[in-house]
Amino acid sequence: MRVEKDRRPVASQLVQQIRRLITDAGLKPGDRVPPQRELAQRLGVSRPTVREAVLQLEGMGVIRIEPARGAFVTEGFERPDADLTGWTFEQRFSEVEIYQLRFALEGFTVKLAARHASQEDLSKLSDLNEAMREAIEQSRFVDAMECDFTLHMTIAEIAGNRSISDIIGLYRPIITRTQRPPVLEPTRLQEAFVEHGAILRALGRRDGETAAIAMRHHIVQSSDRMKVPFIAS
Repeated sequence: MRVEKDRRPVASQLVQQIRRLITDAGLKPGDRVPPQRELAQRLGVSRPTVREAVLQLEGMGVIRIEPARGAFVTEGFERPDADLTGWTFEQRFSEVEIYQLRFALEGFTVKLAARHASQEDLSKLSDLNEAMREAIEQSRFVDAMECDFTLHMTIAEIAGNRSISDIIGLYRPIITRTQRPPVLEPTRLQEAFVEHGAILRALGRRDGETAAIAMRHHIVQSSDRMKVPFIAS
């Protein structure tokens, strides 16, 4: 019997495990999530992987992280659609600002990545995009969001500029929110899969200019899918 491998990144798989752990423990909004060290021991993974998963959960709006105190369950955890809707960073940035940041930063980043991408890198990106497609087809939209972010983060890492990848990593919870599925038309995420394909084909040809154009087009289209004007009025 042929066994299909799970193409999702380890941290993305861990997100669902932590959600189940919270549910099984009967934690309610306001309750503290077990510390990352404890989660790592219980789930048999490294602390950096747990930290990445916790940041993804924060980006989905189902937990909140308080400095020096830990992570806490939010009201959003009990609403199945809460992690896929709404903008949770109003007090810090508007969605328009984040789309504009991504347009400027990722357009240049993918151009750098075209210079450095190995065949192994390209295969990894292709696997991530395929995993995203499968998640969309199965209506696993949280998984699709995770694959989407990881694909973009991987491009930043391939680019070889540590300051850029660190910035994208630090803004992960915020960027992930811009990658949530359109509320009224979640299947439009298939368009993102196609747009990713154009980016990856350009990377495969080492065509940085075309990759940058494809990336910027993708980000503008993403803002359009979310009904967010790309240029602030």
